[in-house]
Amino acid sequence: MLKRAALCGLFLTVPQWGVADQVVLKNGDTLQGTVVTLQGDKLVFKSPVLGDLEIPVAGVSSFSTDQPVELHLENGQVINPVVNAAPAGFIQPEGVSEPVALKQIAALNPPAEKPVKWTGKVFAGLSMETGNTESQDTDLNVKVTRETKKDRIIVKLHYEEDRREDDTTGDLTTTKRYSALGGHYDYFWSPKHYLYTDGKWERETTADIDKRLVLGGGAGYRWIETQRTRFEVEGGLSWVSETFTDGTSDDSYSALRAASRLTHELTSDISLFNDLEWLASLSDAEDQLFTMDTGLAYQVNGHLSLEALWHYDWDKSPAMGNHRGDARYVFGVSWGF
Repeated sequence: MLKRAALCGLFLTVPQWGVADQVVLKNGDTLQGTVVTLQGDKLVFKSPVLGDLEIPVAGVSSFSTDQPVELHLENGQVINPVVNAAPAGFIQPEGVSEPVALKQIAALNPPAEKPVKWTGKVFAGLSMETGNTESQDTDLNVKVTRETKKDRIIVKLHYEEDRREDDTTGDLTTTKRYSALGGHYDYFWSPKHYLYTDGKWERETTADIDKRLVLGGGAGYRWIETQRTRFEVEGGLSWVSETFTDGTSDDSYSALRAASRLTHELTSDISLFNDLEWLASLSDAEDQLFTMDTGLAYQVNGHLSLEALWHYDWDKSPAMGNHRGDARYVFGVSWGF
């Protein structure tokens, strides 16, 4: 063990001819090899003896390179200099008059960003009953997302239709038709904090809603983001406008909005998702809306999944003759892209 430690110390401190880049650590050691990249609080360094090393930037005094590097500074400037060592806490890019503090480096040789693509899924659920009772229930959900480090766009389309046999005529008649279209935009000013604006249009025959329009904005926080879990919360203000088909008086009001989005991989094939939103009027406590979508998805292959979904709507002051709560259980398949 002592012999191995002595050898490592020797390679850390003795110059290695033919190796160009150097990293000087705050403890006085000098590493020789190749500076690969610097992102966030980690500097990746390739040593001919120790291999790839991840070095906390907090432990680096300075570093130098023999070849030009791609240097991104916090002020947005991008330069391609050879870097020379400087006093502790600084580097000296060639061609730059003043030393640059390590804390002013946003990135060094960052990997090329992946092309921005739209991703999403199409979910379809269909149930049919024949015999003594005839019925057809259809559920269609489409969600597409475009996300970069700076912003995100989410577009949703939702359609439901239920048909039942008429006891008198025996014909299938539509007993429910629900349509919704929504859009959401986020701007990230940090990896965890963002501003958002969103809008949604809805129509539902069962609840006698001719039109419900919700427009708003606010701020969000990405509470958890790992390979398996993403959890975000949002809060802001919205404007709600409702018109009805049964004679109920039209209504519009300003509301507080709270929302969250959760996705979690239970296993490599099974994932859990939950989206919820609550709107509460600033002027009338009776005007409150709550929506929640919770489900499980089993991935059959790279694109196809089986899903079980529970959709719940709650309206504290629904149109005359309607229930406050409305729950729907849907089983179907989805196609991801």
